[in-house]
Amino acid sequence: MQLWWCNILHIFNDGYLASLSLLLPFMAADLALSYTQAGLIKSVGIGAMSAAQIPAGLLAERGGEILLLGLGTAWFSFSYIALLLATAYPLLLLLVLSAGIGGGVYHPVGTALIANVFPPERSGSAIGTLNFFGDVGKVIFPALTGVLVVAVGWRSSFALQGAIGVAVSVLYLFFFRRAIGQRWRQRKQGGVSTAEQRREGKATLLERLANWGIRKPAQFTLYTVIGFLDSAVRSAATAFLAFVLMGNGVEKSEVGWLMSLTFFGGAIGKLLCGMPIRRWGAKRIVLLTEVLMIIGCFLLPSIPTGWGLLLFLPLFGFMLNGTSSVIYIGLAPTFERARRSRGYALYYTLNFISVALAPYVFGLVGDAFGLEMIFYSAAVVMVVGLPLVFFVRDFEGVDG
Repeated sequence: MQLWWCNILHIFNDGYLASLSLLLPFMAADLALSYTQAGLIKSVGIGAMSAAQIPAGLLAERGGEILLLGLGTAWFSFSYIALLLATAYPLLLLLVLSAGIGGGVYHPVGTALIANVFPPERSGSAIGTLNFFGDVGKVIFPALTGVLVVAVGWRSSFALQGAIGVAVSVLYLFFFRRAIGQRWRQRKQGGVSTAEQRREGKATLLERLANWGIRKPAQFTLYTVIGFLDSAVRSAATAFLAFVLMGNGVEKSEVGWLMSLTFFGGAIGKLLCGMPIRRWGAKRIVLLTEVLMIIGCFLLPSIPTGWGLLLFLPLFGFMLNGTSSVIYIGLAPTFERARRSRGYALYYTLNFISVALAPYVFGLVGDAFGLEMIFYSAAVVMVVGLPLVFFVRDFEGVDG
């Protein structure tokens, strides 16, 4: 039951980000923003998520993952409702910052919760399923947002999505109220001692990594660098995808479902690429998806509207997202079971730094050299990082 609730919350958390990417051109047109300013909106939101993830992972160890997941999604949702007030660019950035703080809870806490709930032999498939449902949100929300933005505008579109998210968050907390109460009773009976906290403060670098739950630092670092580059390319591509579609002549009313089609391909990529990891190994799958991502970024700006675009977009989504599930599953053996919340929090924080920086940095490229160069330069970034994949170890299993 916990997996299905986490799946639902993942739909909202990832769906909100997808709707933000879709609405960037509409916000830019309404407020007369450049590519750089539009990219900064997403950068601020993702940056806040990045900053919130380590505190969220640590708070989850104290107050419980379930409580943090519910409160984080509620905060995210309330911030989207507040975007009704965003009549100026500075206020818009401030409210997106608030949304990002709430959104920073889900990924480290939710992934660790599922990794701990399931036995080792089932954790890989459970995490893959969890990631798949995040992309279900990326399919549903852009399609819904594409309809809403034409009917009621971008501000009301944010608010309606937020209202639904608040209701779901309250239901989640109510459903697991007994588990939340039990965790607080356990917290009162024990916890990390003051002496242990002092020892953590005086630890060496390797000891600090161990205290963060990282028992295989080399592989953790490798996965983190690959994920950093992969996420930067994906963030830039999704942030400016709607701009490319509209620039190529796609009608405003059609942008939403075309982006949903892209994210649908991403959902299939996450689901399928995570399943054969035991048989094929992480190295082969990551290498394949990254090469396809590079090709897709080079091709996208020149794909004409019509059937060619309809066939290409889901494949492009598959290319963009296929690597992430492999990385999430591959990370699990690098952590100690008892401290996966903070271990995933550290990874997601470092990973989300690239997600936050990419829209702004590539927005500067777009303003200087044109929209197409955003995608060409993203492909080059991934080419530079491709040799790192050869040092990835094959999947060892999700153990404790």
